[in-house]
Amino acid sequence: MTSKLSNIQGLRAIAVLLVLAVHIQYNEARTDAEALLTPWLLHGVAGVDLFFVISGFVMVWITSSPDRSVNIAQFLFNRAARIYPAAWLWTTVAILGFAAAGTLGMWLEQSGLVFSYLLLPQENPPLLGVSWTLIHELYFYVVFAGLLLLPRRLLPLGLAGWGLLIVLAQLAGIARNGPWTSLVFHPLTFEFLGGAFLALAAQRWRIPHGLWIAAAGAIALLCGAIWLGLEREAEFYTWWGRVMAFGPGAVLLVLGLVSLEQENHWTMPGWMVWLGDISYTLYLSHLIVISTLARIWSRVVMDGPLDNLAFILVMSLAPVIVAHLAYRFFEKPVLAWSKQLGRHWFS
Repeated sequence: MTSKLSNIQGLRAIAVLLVLAVHIQYNEARTDAEALLTPWLLHGVAGVDLFFVISGFVMVWITSSPDRSVNIAQFLFNRAARIYPAAWLWTTVAILGFAAAGTLGMWLEQSGLVFSYLLLPQENPPLLGVSWTLIHELYFYVVFAGLLLLPRRLLPLGLAGWGLLIVLAQLAGIARNGPWTSLVFHPLTFEFLGGAFLALAAQRWRIPHGLWIAAAGAIALLCGAIWLGLEREAEFYTWWGRVMAFGPGAVLLVLGLVSLEQENHWTMPGWMVWLGDISYTLYLSHLIVISTLARIWSRVVMDGPLDNLAFILVMSLAPVIVAHLAYRFFEKPVLAWSKQLGRHWFS
């Protein structure tokens, strides 16, 4: 297995902070007509695109052991153990919240309970709204596991063939014939593929000028947000338009920061790496925390910018505190237990 990269964790921190900014801005605007945060922060959804590129990179990176073959069953078990327990926890919390608010029946009419827990594609988002991204993640893992059956030298060809299949399905008009085909042929997969090819390149070559590459990535993300603007149609924003706007910048940002660590031995501050460690729990839980606090806040809202500043501060810190506690007392112990179980089963 190739050595762990601290900057990948730091990138996860950047990604989750971008998503966090989206929901803080959205909830501030809902509770106060004179919101301080700009609606341009809604483009923080690019954090999801960054997560996808990171996932593709990590899948290649952790399966690159030159001295032994990858156990496909163990790989899938590890990925499922990483995804499902925390997702189940926060899906359950969301359901309890809906029940307390008296809206559970309405939500169950829109989203299937079983499909939401199993993270399977359906017409509407799952009950834990942010877990729609996990459906893509699991699809990535399953297909990538199949590609691992190929000789390692053929992995780039397999990844390229995956991308070609998506393009052909789009051209043939069969990419949106239901939730399953929409998932299988979704252009967001190209962000995963971009990360995978980055890892292949980083393992083969030393890539210089990491700072300039990372800066180019940040600028590309900013340009993508400007290009999308604030009034693009949702269809454009969620399919090819989104990938074109945020995919290249996310790829460059990952490449630049990996290069900085490999070539210059520069890593992100420890607090960013720590935030990256809890980023999965923070991603799953933050919207529940923010929405709950915003509902309470709306009942005691006061006029003036100080109230807005207090809102922003509380909504920034509270999700991190909750995520830290959930990571320490749930996610981390469950991961440790699942690793022991995996070693027992697959040794």
